[in-house]
Amino acid sequence: MISSHSTPRALRLLHMLPLLFAALLIFHVTACEDSASPDTAISVRITQPADSQIVSDSVLRILTEISKGCGCQAHVEFHIDGVHQYSDYLPYYSYDWDIRNVTGLHVIKTRVVVSNRGDAWDSVRVFVNP
Repeated sequence: MISSHSTPRALRLLHMLPLLFAALLIFHVTACEDSASPDTAISVRITQPADSQIVSDSVLRILTEISKGCGCQAHVEFHIDGVHQYSDYLPYYSYDWDIRNVTGLHVIKTRVVVSNRGDAWDSVRVFVNP
């Protein structure tokens, strides 16, 4: 039998890796526990750009907020003129829309989707003026 004193430190750490992984998994699951009741309202709000804003940059950053009751199982979809562009699964939900070759009036819609609870929408209109 090999004593622990003769076992290289890296090998001992390697044996601990499954335990570390399990601890991180448990931490993630408990930190992401969805404590919101099914009765909590689901909502999304576009915070940037403002409705009827005139934009002329090369990239338009679209920012949203979702209600606290959505929990950690939510994601936000970004739609431009009725076409799905992007889905963001991490808080501080945002989408950078490349508007270099875009002009005129466009409708931005966001949709928050909460697993087994439904969804909610918000929209703004922007005028892209190159």
